[in-house]
Amino acid sequence: MIFGIALGNSPLSYFVYIFMSLVAAYLAIVPHEIAHGLVALWNGDPTAKFSGRLTMNPVKHFDLIGFIMMFVMGFGYAKPVPVNPNNFRHYKRGMFAVAIAGIATNIIFAFISALLYGVFAYAINFTESIQAATVLVYLQGFFFLLGSINLSLAFFNLLPIFPLDGYRMIESFTSPYNAFCRFMRTNGRYILYGLIGLSLIVRMAGNYAALPPWLEYVDILGTYRQFFAGNLWMIFVKFWGLMIPGVV
Repeated sequence: MIFGIALGNSPLSYFVYIFMSLVAAYLAIVPHEIAHGLVALWNGDPTAKFSGRLTMNPVKHFDLIGFIMMFVMGFGYAKPVPVNPNNFRHYKRGMFAVAIAGIATNIIFAFISALLYGVFAYAINFTESIQAATVLVYLQGFFFLLGSINLSLAFFNLLPIFPLDGYRMIESFTSPYNAFCRFMRTNGRYILYGLIGLSLIVRMAGNYAALPPWLEYVDILGTYRQFFAGNLWMIFVKFWGLMIPGVV
């Protein structure tokens, strides 16, 4: 929408949107995985370091399905960083810290993105040049994308479904024989694939027909993401709006 305003939905605006989406996805997914590896290293496990995964090189983290999901579904993933929790100095503490590291990184990035979104929104009000205003709108739109993707990734990973980070966080507090964890280790992937498939079906149906409003809630993942990620983004923007006039 922001890019459409900038150039009236021209082909150039769509090209810029795709390019900025790629950059935003890269800046959300890769630091998420590096955070896992760094925190694992700080806790005594050098597996990610020796595997060459503590790098911003996107090739090292690329996962085709997760990448496609990011653009089709609004959330996705990279190739998981290898971690050997047996190397942790404190097993459960290390498990929890590594699991939450990527999520925390995404939320911090989103918080900073909301600040920069507000800064460029403020700057637009004082720009008389059309060309300069267009550039500022692009930059504002980029930080909106960056914040949205980071929050979508964070809340997707918070789901307590194996093999996501939310499950790992729960696992760090429970015994290996916990009934929920055993169930998720066996069935979690199928539950996740089912939720993703359901979300994809609803989205595709919406592209070809006008769906009744209630049917959108059948997309459980989409509804969950929009509610939590969308509301947290608005909280971040309103927070910075207390210091930057004219942001909200």
